[in-house]
Amino acid sequence: MPRAYPCYPYVEPIAADISGEEIAQMVDDMLSQTPGMSLRDGGPLDKLARALNVDVEYSERPNDVLLDVPLGRHPVIWLPHTGRTRQDRVTLATGLGHWLLHIPITRELHPGVGIQALYHPKDDTALLEARRFAQELLMPQETFKTLWFEGKAQNVAETLNVPTQAVYDRAKLLDLTQPAEAEQSFGADEDEDPFTPAAPEQEPEPAKPVEHAAPTPSFGGYARRIGS
Repeated sequence: MPRAYPCYPYVEPIAADISGEEIAQMVDDMLSQTPGMSLRDGGPLDKLARALNVDVEYSERPNDVLLDVPLGRHPVIWLPHTGRTRQDRVTLATGLGHWLLHIPITRELHPGVGIQALYHPKDDTALLEARRFAQELLMPQETFKTLWFEGKAQNVAETLNVPTQAVYDRAKLLDLTQPAEAEQSFGADEDEDPFTPAAPEQEPEPAKPVEHAAPTPSFGGYARRIGS
């Protein structure tokens, strides 16, 4: 499990100051390079993470580090060990949003330090951008609208393989009215949102270092400076 670096400083990601429309276009451009990758029908994100040179690990709670970008080693997205598939997909997509939107900018402004994106940052501006990236990646607007008006929010969640709460959050962002038969409450098995603050229970243990060359956020030749 990651913790603050003992031998060199680290910083949190810097927000890209990018609009939702720009994020959506970024996602479309990225996925257009891999037409065989199925994400919009609830497919896994493992292939995308590997293509972006990002490792995925699991940790026991408490662990507030979502994306760990050490110096000279592979970046790692940390998922809760007790998480469920639907919420893990949203969390992983959020980590990938940080990796593509914020790490290049932060590296440029803060060379020679590590970067850690937190589940509960002091300033949530970058986190909100990363979560918007996750929404655009997992619940693209046109697909989402079609499913939303076809029936229950639970059906949308099952089709896109995301938590029901994520469906309502996306609908609110798109200013959509609820379907006539939309659920007013979530089942007991609804996934817990790891971005909801929780009191720590124990001191986190250090992650075992694995030496790698530090990768650069890219995707099959896709690399983008925000605002260019």
